[in-house]
Amino acid sequence: MRAFRLVSVSLEAERVLLGLQAKRFAVKAVLGLVAAVFLIAAFAMLHVLAWLALEPQLSPLARAGVILAGDLVIAGILLALALRDNPSRQEIEARMLRDNAFSQARASFGLLPMLGGMARSPLLGMIIGMMSRRKRG
Repeated sequence: MRAFRLVSVSLEAERVLLGLQAKRFAVKAVLGLVAAVFLIAAFAMLHVLAWLALEPQLSPLARAGVILAGDLVIAGILLALALRDNPSRQEIEARMLRDNAFSQARASFGLLPMLGGMARSPLLGMIIGMMSRRKRG
């Protein structure tokens, strides 16, 4: 009875924990979205500033070309960084641990582990050997 109570308490604690984590994530997402809006506005203002700074030297078409080239270079660098897909050492270790635990769990459901010590007994080996000889003979 005590084990069931402990399990129910732990499940309730997990539910509360997940709810609090969800609220924290929602607040962080909203703040991140507002920050992204301000970042876009600042980036647009940077374009206006570059346009005005290039005004005395270049024609409007050349200014637009310079700003476009700068945007394409920045986008190319960011895209190259985004396409890099090298798993970290921690990710590789976590995958190895997961695969190892899964294979051990799968092996624990085999016939020999279920039979336990009886499967290792010489008497059982003799009986199985005699039965297999009878089937062949």
